[in-house]
Amino acid sequence: MNQRLVWIDNLKAYGMILVIIGHSFVLSSAYEYSEMLMKLIYSFHMPLFFFISGYLFRNKNNNGNIFRKKWKTLIFPYFIFQAITVVVINSFYYLTTGQLERDPVSTLLSIFYLNGSVGWNSPLWFLVVLAIIDVLYYFFNKLDGKTGIQIALVLLSSIIGWLLSETGIQYPFGLQIVFVCFLFYYLGNITKKYTLLKLLSKNLFFYVFVVVTSGFFLIASMLWLNGTKHTSLYDNYLGSSYILFLLTALSGILFSFLVFQMVYKNTTFTIFGEESILLLGTQYFILLGFDEVSRAVGIYSPRPYYLIIKVIAIIIAYKVILYMWGRIKNKPIALNKN
Repeated sequence: MNQRLVWIDNLKAYGMILVIIGHSFVLSSAYEYSEMLMKLIYSFHMPLFFFISGYLFRNKNNNGNIFRKKWKTLIFPYFIFQAITVVVINSFYYLTTGQLERDPVSTLLSIFYLNGSVGWNSPLWFLVVLAIIDVLYYFFNKLDGKTGIQIALVLLSSIIGWLLSETGIQYPFGLQIVFVCFLFYYLGNITKKYTLLKLLSKNLFFYVFVVVTSGFFLIASMLWLNGTKHTSLYDNYLGSSYILFLLTALSGILFSFLVFQMVYKNTTFTIFGEESILLLGTQYFILLGFDEVSRAVGIYSPRPYYLIIKVIAIIIAYKVILYMWGRIKNKPIALNKN
């Protein structure tokens, strides 16, 4: 793997760890202790993933196989994880309460993301929305060379996204989320296309200045600029100010990109980025399992120390699981010799 892919995978791994931390708090009763951290994480971690996806965009689907590729890499894993979720969660609910988690119609709608909700395993929304944006951007990219039209379409998409966020209405396949996320995807792509990060790297003083400034703005937004409630792309809640949401998200993205360009040699958690879809689809099960075991043995607590232990334990567990998963995938198949 070359250095560029290492630092990008490290960046995705960092994003996944932020997702795990955020969901650890969401699934815990200790939310009141984590308000500031939640505001920080949710202000930029999902925009970061769309920015990365745009950065990695390659226009290599000239033979019209874009739909097949997205089915294989995003939609098929979505349905696999959805099927597993429906079976496991409904079995768990039935054994503990004597009833299903939701009625069959609601379950069917959530599986196909037809009511704007993906059910209990909500992190899966990202796969569907990303697939839609990938396909849209494939056709959008055919306007390459018509920069004015592209910028106009991106601005229009951003405005539509803001207007939809004001309504609070959920549409099938998370369409209400697509328009805002398209902006981050586009910005990621032009960052790569015009080598903007390389331009920053030419002047060390300016590079450090941008890192520090973006970091300070992100912290300031967390502390007092962005209201009392954390933003959420999944819920299409973009905070007290749409412009502030965009500036905060871009500050977090810029800070993260510039920092991880400097630490590309560290591969401790690179596999988290390589297997990000696996982590995305399984983390709720791991988090729920940890809490259930903790309750069974009497160590569960709503206190901050428990959440810290929980996050560390989950990260270590994933490190072990992914190491074993990697060994299984790379293990050569023995041939029978009669």
